[in-house]
Amino acid sequence: MTRPFRTAFVLAVLLPLLGLPLAACLNPFTPANPEPPSGDAVIEDFGSIDELLNTMAVAIQTRTTSGANAYIHAYAESTTSSQRAFRAFHDPAVKAAWLTGSNGQPAPEPWTLALERGVYSELSRIRPNDPYVLLWLPDRNSSGDEEIATDVTLIHRKYQLSAIPASADPVIIVSGFADLLIQKDGARYSIFEWRDRVDPDYGINSPDVRSFTYHRLESQ
Repeated sequence: MTRPFRTAFVLAVLLPLLGLPLAACLNPFTPANPEPPSGDAVIEDFGSIDELLNTMAVAIQTRTTSGANAYIHAYAESTTSSQRAFRAFHDPAVKAAWLTGSNGQPAPEPWTLALERGVYSELSRIRPNDPYVLLWLPDRNSSGDEEIATDVTLIHRKYQLSAIPASADPVIIVSGFADLLIQKDGARYSIFEWRDRVDPDYGINSPDVRSFTYHRLESQ
């Protein structure tokens, strides 16, 4: 990463804390540059799809109990038989590669909300001493977002989690694609299905940049 790009990247993360405008740094596709959290509390805002994704990003960046709660609350939870429950489906190639080195440990699929609760800690310990930034970016190879049923939207996003060492360029540590089914229940949006896809720029064998599939399976 070039020095000018690193500078712009870091400014996009830090300027909101200083109350300075970000017009020159923003990606035109929201919510690509979520505001970093101030303090330990994460405000849970699930009032739109963009706010849902932004809350997830801030939650992962925070790495606190409040962040862990906000992260898991972004997913649908079924308390009655009529409610949708969160399910994730792994990238098949990543799952197969993971199983070859799992020493017999299974790869549960579909992945449930109970299993997802361990993912937050798994992500947090990749680079425990460095600040994080999670970006949701457009999937330029998709057909675009579409409403597929009443109050159900299918969206396609690229996710990219970076660590920002104090004396080095940002380091991408998680990257991949997600096809997300999002429901609107009253005024609240939540994710009830995540179909994960590996980022072909890194593939399944990269030791440094992994997908959510890999980190979900590692979190067991």
